[in-house]
Amino acid sequence: MKRTGFFVFLALAVSLVPACGRKGPLQMPLVLVPQKVDTLKAFQRGNQVLLEWANPETYIDGRALTGLSDIEVWVHEIRDQSKSKEKAPAADEFGSKGRCVAVLFQTEKPAPRDRTRENARAAVVPAKKKSPGAKGLIYEYGLSEKELKDVKLVFALRVRDERRKRFSDFSDPVAIVPQPLPIPPSDLRSEVFADRVELRWTAPASNIDGSKPVLTKGYNIYRQDKAGAVLRLNAALVGETAFADKGAMFGQAYRYLVRASATAAEPFIESGDSPAVDVLPKDVFPPAVPTGLSAATGPEFITLIWDANKDKDLAGYHVWRKDEGQADFVLMTGPILLQNTYTDRTIEKGKGYGYAITAVDALGNESARSASVSEIIKEP
Repeated sequence: MKRTGFFVFLALAVSLVPACGRKGPLQMPLVLVPQKVDTLKAFQRGNQVLLEWANPETYIDGRALTGLSDIEVWVHEIRDQSKSKEKAPAADEFGSKGRCVAVLFQTEKPAPRDRTRENARAAVVPAKKKSPGAKGLIYEYGLSEKELKDVKLVFALRVRDERRKRFSDFSDPVAIVPQPLPIPPSDLRSEVFADRVELRWTAPASNIDGSKPVLTKGYNIYRQDKAGAVLRLNAALVGETAFADKGAMFGQAYRYLVRASATAAEPFIESGDSPAVDVLPKDVFPPAVPTGLSAATGPEFITLIWDANKDKDLAGYHVWRKDEGQADFVLMTGPILLQNTYTDRTIEKGKGYGYAITAVDALGNESARSASVSEIIKEP
């Protein structure tokens, strides 16, 4: 009995000692939940709605997010919106009112799983583990014919972390009313000139729902280089079905495409992409023909002078001579002349000579011969 009483006393004493370092009430461990997507944007291009966003990089407590296993794309449709008073669902209502149309994988997996639609495609930049914040993620939602008629589409996303498989809250919904935009331009073709790549195409014949008149205010021209960077070449809409790209460089491969715009100013609401055309401009264009050739004679020489060419890739000049009685000109210079003057001392007195000049560029392209000039070396 005495031993039992001692242990009871010891337990009561320990329970009365203040806990070391503990302040305030006990805290439940914080559940790690990813931050929601807060950069979702939606816009229409042709018969698709494009969703763009950046993945969250932290949990809701600010700790770094180690990775995402997948991203869910949800949509809610409001039909007969001109008559309906239905409001777009809030983020906390999307789980009950919306429907999931696709699951996009962030890890290296074969293809996105599409739960409900065959015409919905995903273009997701794979993110390495521990790098969940991949930028420029895009999902392409294919529009049906019914969704082009008095329908408002509301989209939202939620992500799930790869470690604990917990979902974030839904993103703030974004709404879009699809329009019957023009079909893409067709028959895009190119021609390379010395100072430009010229593009031509055929205008859309109808809108994507088959209706007319075609809702085209103009065209935007895009160029993609070998690194994959896409640049819109025109500052303002192009009104014609032709465009000259004067910024293309010889020896660099480009891919061009054109979109028709249903709006006259930014933000442009565009058609789908025209068929692309690949171009590798090659410099096969000679310099300009030299001009202003004149000659001066001395006792034993003839000196030629001509106007300097202004070609940016000019390498130099060749001098050509035709002796009296000869049928054609003969090249007089071996190495290319760097200056626009030349003195010929290989002449005979009492004989006539004709001269012409050609210009040569850095790739060896040579111009046609200039207008000729003739001189006669007379006996002293």
